[in-house]
Amino acid sequence: MKKIRFITAALMAMICSTASAQYYDEYGNWRESRYTSNAHNSYNDYEEGWCTFYGGYAPMKLTTTVNHADSRLFHTATVGFGYNFQLGYSPVYLATNFEASGAWFSERYSNGDKYNFNLYYSKIPINIAFRFDLAPEFAIVPFGGCFVKWNIYAEEVDRDKYGNWDKWVIFDGDYTYDYDYNRFQFGYQAGLKLIVGGCLSLSAAWTADLTSFCHYYDKNTSRDEKEKFQGVSFTVGYEF
Repeated sequence: MKKIRFITAALMAMICSTASAQYYDEYGNWRESRYTSNAHNSYNDYEEGWCTFYGGYAPMKLTTTVNHADSRLFHTATVGFGYNFQLGYSPVYLATNFEASGAWFSERYSNGDKYNFNLYYSKIPINIAFRFDLAPEFAIVPFGGCFVKWNIYAEEVDRDKYGNWDKWVIFDGDYTYDYDYNRFQFGYQAGLKLIVGGCLSLSAAWTADLTSFCHYYDKNTSRDEKEKFQGVSFTVGYEF
């Protein structure tokens, strides 16, 4: 339900911004959204697209298809770069990005032992974005699309209270547990970005995997379990 409400809110924001994407500029002239002022004081700076550099944080839950209550919360840090290509003579853009991320989960047991799961991955999100400059140096950009993710490195680490530890690298071929981890995944995202001062951006987006991060199947019990990431991401960026 949370996912449905978030996507619905993003779509409503898109509709509302379409309806109000015109305004009077500081000279009293009636402007269309794509001819508004920005940090360079030019009404045509964003006609052919613009670049974005950003960093962010996302509390992502790794949930199972069997029991959603049995989920693990991963803290994720991300840096990314993107370019927004204009599609025709309109405020519609194809937003392409490249991201590098690190995610970690930690749990301490009652006996003093500690468990860590660390994951490093890169992601290429591709979105359709609608840029509407509602006032000089202020824009709203609803967006939505899909992504492909490459899980580069993952490890599990067990440490006991005496400082002894064991580590298992997931993708090196020596990991022989029953879980089958996937290197590549696909997913989707939908969100909203605010651009303030012509260059500072703040965004929030719902993002979720469509394909599983790992798969477990037990022939004896017919237990079939898949795990996927989902959650809300927050970013701060520079638009130029």
